Amino acid sequence: MPLYFLGLGFIMLGACLMDYFDSLVPMAACASAGLMLSAPLIKQLGRRFLAARVSER
Repeated sequence: MPLYFLGLGFIMLGACLMDYFDSLVPMAACASAGLMLSAPLIKQLGRRFLAARVSER
């Protein structure tokens, strides 16, 4: 979970830097970092969903 919040922080940082530098490059870089940091959480939630779905059968 801390990595997810760190990723959200990168996205906010990218938004601030985008406004400061008047460029889309900082937002693109920070958004991709945020996406990579949230991937483990998404994988874990997907595994839980699949396990619960298999146990229902």
